[in-house]
Amino acid sequence: MTAAGGDAPSLRDQRRAHKDRVSRDHILDAAERVFGRKGFHGATLKEVAEQAEFSVGALYGFFEGKDDLFAQVLERQGGALLAAMHAACADEASPLGQLHRVADVSLAYFRERPDFYRVFQRELGGATWAMRASLNEAGYARYREVMAFEEGIVAAGITSGELRPGDPEALAGLFSGLLQAYIAQWVFGLDDAGTSTLEARLPPAELHALIDRAFAA
Repeated sequence: MTAAGGDAPSLRDQRRAHKDRVSRDHILDAAERVFGRKGFHGATLKEVAEQAEFSVGALYGFFEGKDDLFAQVLERQGGALLAAMHAACADEASPLGQLHRVADVSLAYFRERPDFYRVFQRELGGATWAMRASLNEAGYARYREVMAFEEGIVAAGITSGELRPGDPEALAGLFSGLLQAYIAQWVFGLDDAGTSTLEARLPPAELHALIDRAFAA
């Protein structure tokens, strides 16, 4: 018996739950690739099923339909990105330093997931996830968490005098917009070898210089 008074899950149940998690993640990976290539409207569940090597019926065992699948792709990656931001900033006390950490971790995150970024940019307009809030309430809620996190950094920097004075929400929005514009240029400049033309034209060091000029007091 468990401490809560219920029966502990059997080994068979644990194995089934693990298999379900692996299968679900595999489907989400496949959906990310298909949505990245074709967009939400152009993609079909049949294509996702073929990419994942599942039947369409099997997909309905995990997701309610294409809208739900799309929302869960965004929810999974949005949650992982937010966690990466928190981890990157945990040992950095300076608000300006935290903005640079957020920039680095965001760029690294989307560099590793260009298909997800194409979904993010094409379907949700980059920094304006709210454009598709009716389709993806979970994704919009995650967007607001990211923005609240960045707004908190900006507010702390304004209070300490390290960042330029202004409205924290507006400045956080400008910071997010700058990052998304840079990441978009990087992703859409990718060649077949996986190298972006932006590396030579505007390397990440220049992005950090822009952040300093735009937000440092």
